[in-house]
Amino acid sequence: MLTPVFLDNLPDIGAITGRRGELHRLQRNKALADLLLEEGLTWQERVCPACGTPGPASNFTRSPLPFRRCSTCNTIHATRVPPQHRLDGLRHNEAADLLARDGTAAMALREAEYVSILNWLRLSAPRYASRGLSHVLDYRFASHAAHWSETADRLGDDGLRWTHLPLDPGTPGDPPFADLARALDSERPEAVLVQSELDRCADPQALLAVLRAGLPPGGLVFLSSSCADGLEYEILGADSPSFVPLDRLTIFSVRGFSALARRSGFDCLEISTPGRLDTVLLQRYFTEMDGVEVPFWSGFFRNANRDRLQDLQLLLQRSLRSGVMRFVLRVC
Repeated sequence: MLTPVFLDNLPDIGAITGRRGELHRLQRNKALADLLLEEGLTWQERVCPACGTPGPASNFTRSPLPFRRCSTCNTIHATRVPPQHRLDGLRHNEAADLLARDGTAAMALREAEYVSILNWLRLSAPRYASRGLSHVLDYRFASHAAHWSETADRLGDDGLRWTHLPLDPGTPGDPPFADLARALDSERPEAVLVQSELDRCADPQALLAVLRAGLPPGGLVFLSSSCADGLEYEILGADSPSFVPLDRLTIFSVRGFSALARRSGFDCLEISTPGRLDTVLLQRYFTEMDGVEVPFWSGFFRNANRDRLQDLQLLLQRSLRSGVMRFVLRVC
């Protein structure tokens, strides 16, 4: 199994600061509060969605929506979740506002992320698809990533056709991920890109089941999500700037998601943690927060220069300890 490293250059601090990120966090927290106050809404209690272990687990946060960290596989998860159609409906309503605020400047900030995704597909597809890829289905990423569809079409390989499936709130009577099932049946892609979607699922196993049923034997899934093994979550826990509860209903560990993928009928061909923001985020946290002392780490990040941060980020990638996780899955 391959574990590639993708680091190029650390981003500038301006790429992770600014009003846009704070607005998104406030908007998602407001949406969570509205869900919690909604009378008659049915919430589903759940154990670890990765390994299925009911316990033991430790509290990750004592927020109104409780989260636990599984002691068996290290996956972080909300212990109860609302119906999928309610989650999708809230995101659908927010997506228009988000994309309206994002102009050319937002595209410039995310260009490196988009190029990294395209390079991932370019490098990995020849290893696992003997005839290459001619058609990739993008599941929902274009609905919350400004100008992703234009960038994919502009910079993608010649001959590679993209289908961008937007976020569909569906109806209460639809099964979860009915939009994906319909698209797989009508479009017949050879691969699906599931970028930053697994974290937001009420039932990640149900999403994998739809992918498994709709792809042909040998079909590929390029899947990206947050990683509970990342140094940011290990040090800061629920204080991590990346932890926005509705965007992180499940934060899989490498071990936990590997087990779930195999149990769902996939081969795990490639695992990597190509995050670029871990050390920059941690340095920002420790330099801005007075009185926060963590043995070794607070002094390291306050005094580290850019070269030391780059070295540590590279080590995190090589050790599968970055906060972003990528898998290439193949239908058995």
